[in-house]
Amino acid sequence: MDLLSQLKADAQEAMAAPKADTAVLLLNLGGPVNLHQVEAFLFNLFSDRELIKLPGPAWFQPIYAKGIARFRRKGTSKKYAEIGGGSPLLRQSALQASALRDALRKAGRTEPVKLLFRYTQPRAAGLLKALKRQGITRLLPVTLYPHDCIATTGSSIRELEVEATKCGMSVLRGVRAYATDSDYLDAVEAPLRAALEELPYATVIFSAHSLPMSQIEAGDPYEEEIKATVEALKARIGDLPGGSILAYQSRVGPIRWLTPSLKKVLGDFGGRDVIILPLSFVSEHIETLHELDIEYAAWAKQVGIRTYRRLPAPGIHPSYIRCLTRLTLQALQPGGAE
Repeated sequence: MDLLSQLKADAQEAMAAPKADTAVLLLNLGGPVNLHQVEAFLFNLFSDRELIKLPGPAWFQPIYAKGIARFRRKGTSKKYAEIGGGSPLLRQSALQASALRDALRKAGRTEPVKLLFRYTQPRAAGLLKALKRQGITRLLPVTLYPHDCIATTGSSIRELEVEATKCGMSVLRGVRAYATDSDYLDAVEAPLRAALEELPYATVIFSAHSLPMSQIEAGDPYEEEIKATVEALKARIGDLPGGSILAYQSRVGPIRWLTPSLKKVLGDFGGRDVIILPLSFVSEHIETLHELDIEYAAWAKQVGIRTYRRLPAPGIHPSYIRCLTRLTLQALQPGGAE
């Protein structure tokens, strides 16, 4: 079923389902669905001081962000063009929402399941007004960021709370992280085990989206959450003859970011096989489809890496959907979402 058919089916189901006063909101970053949306997406991204704190006072950040968006538009548009002309994140997140909705219906729940993006539509202001017209008074956020992070889930929650207050709605605790959840780990572990069957002596490189050190030093739990996932996976997999290492990707600008960088790490593995396991990503988007599959694949070839194998994001892997379903059901129980 294509995305349009799925959205129509969801709308028909919503009309037929018993009325609920709570909506389940799947939180994610968002991305431009076409090249015309790239500059606006970049502006929203760089305007968020909780994601990236640019130099200068807070009031100056949108002005700075506007200049950055204009400067980066051409190069970023070229990257999106090379992966199909836009981000697949909306489509992939819609499939995750549909899978979660189906699982909740099988469990007897009737709450609507909606996508909520931070930097592209659907955004909180418009979505909440529509939900209020449907009689929704409570909002249960379910993050599509596995790792607790002020800059991602935290920023999305704060925008949601601001807009909810305007609409007279309440935001429940919901599901805000699951870095070491057993079902989430199953979904990440499965492709890794399959790859190790083919490349038993490969070095496993866990690659996570980087974060500015200023935010880590201010108390953001993201780095510790990522390390917890890595340690849990290593405990499950056992001895790795080729070893493993955690690296970080997607840094921008001259500020200090989490290290080591993926580029530097790859430069040390000439003549070797490597398996790249992307962490903190549950859907395919520009950081996987372009940064890992095009940019770093080319760099790996340049430095002489023998085999460069990038593993897929969880997507709608049954174990990942089971993770989201179980945690959502728990959060929907009386007292479980407060």
